[in-house]
Amino acid sequence: MNTPTPPTPPHRGSLRERYARIADQSEEELAADLLSLTPTHGGRDREQLRGWAATALEFGRAMADSRGGTWAPPEPRITERERGGVSSREVLLAEYLHRGARSQVVVYTDALTFAQRVARAAGWSEDYTRDTVRQAALAHEEAHRMLHGELGRELRRRIDHTALRFGPLRLRGHVVGADEITAHAYAHRRCSLRRSPLALTAAIAAALTHRSPHPPGSGSRTTPGDRP
Repeated sequence: MNTPTPPTPPHRGSLRERYARIADQSEEELAADLLSLTPTHGGRDREQLRGWAATALEFGRAMADSRGGTWAPPEPRITERERGGVSSREVLLAEYLHRGARSQVVVYTDALTFAQRVARAAGWSEDYTRDTVRQAALAHEEAHRMLHGELGRELRRRIDHTALRFGPLRLRGHVVGADEITAHAYAHRRCSLRRSPLALTAAIAAALTHRSPHPPGSGSRTTPGDRP
C-alpha cells in the first residue's frame, strides 16, 4: 500500500484545512483525484475519471463481498520492519515480496506511525487506529494479489477503456491506477472501516507535500507494493 507525493502544487490554505476538504469528499471523488494525479491521465475529462473510479470502487467492493466471512490476515507470511516505509516522496505501509515458497508481506512500522500521526492531526484517530491501518494495508496487498489473474482481466473488461483503434478493431487498455482504487475499496469493505482508506491516502499525500512542497523528480507512482 503505497502513498505517493502528488506532482501538483499544494492547495492553498493550511494543512488542517486540506484535511477538512478531504473529509468532505466522497469516495468516488477521492478516487477520481487519485487517478488525476497519474501523469497518463493528466488531460482526461473529469467525468471520465469519475466513471472509471466508480467502476473500480464497485469492483473492489464486489471482490470483498465474494470472499464472505470475517477477514483475517492473508497468506503468505507477514513480517515487520522498523524502517524503510517513509521517505520524502512516499509512504509505503506494506508490500508483497514474491519469492516463491519464501514469499512474504512486509509491514513497515515507521509508516504505520506516520499514518497514525496524520490521522490524529486530521481528527480521525477513531477511524484509523494502528491496528486498523495495519489490517487495511494487509487487505490492500491481498487485493492486489487477487488482481494478478482473471480478476484483473475482468476489471479491465468492466472499465472498457479503448487504448487503440484500427478501423473495426479495438484494443482494450489498462487504466493506470484502477487496480489501486479497487484495492482501497476492497480493504474498506473487507475490514469494515468507517472511513475509506482513500481519505487517509489523500491526507498522507497532503502531509508529504506540506513537508516537501518541491519533491525531487516528476510524476507520481500509484503502484501496489508488489515486487517480483
